[in-house]
Amino acid sequence: MTDDIRDQLRQDHESVLAELDALRSGNDERRCLEMLRTLRRSWVIHALAEETVVYRALEGVEAANDSRASRADERFVEHELVDGLFEKLTRSTPGTVDWNARVNVAADLIRRHIETEYEDTFAALRERFDQEQRDEIGRRFVLARDKLAMLEELKAA
Repeated sequence: MTDDIRDQLRQDHESVLAELDALRSGNDERRCLEMLRTLRRSWVIHALAEETVVYRALEGVEAANDSRASRADERFVEHELVDGLFEKLTRSTPGTVDWNARVNVAADLIRRHIETEYEDTFAALRERFDQEQRDEIGRRFVLARDKLAMLEELKAA
């Protein structure tokens, strides 16, 4: 795999979707809550790294009248909404109607987020940055994500 930021984001998205599918099919309460903690951690780390590296890089080059700029703002909100659903899930009981509804809404939001990101963010990255620049953004993203993961591990210890 290259360092291209788009490849890094795809890899993270595939991982989050796999974790989400496992959560949706789980039936053991304790295991579901553990999977939720893992999924939420992955989502938060990805979202923070994406916001601080990718969205900021794009903000630096996007024109004020570009429609993608407003869509980037929407993705910040999508990150927040998904995390809010995860927070409410931590206080729900796996397998209940409430749990299943929140998991399904989180899945829909995440999939919508990924689709619009592939359409808009990936296009903007391709148009505004050459391969070397996309590789550098990818390296910075991985570094930020790894640092955030390390901080989460220290916080949990």
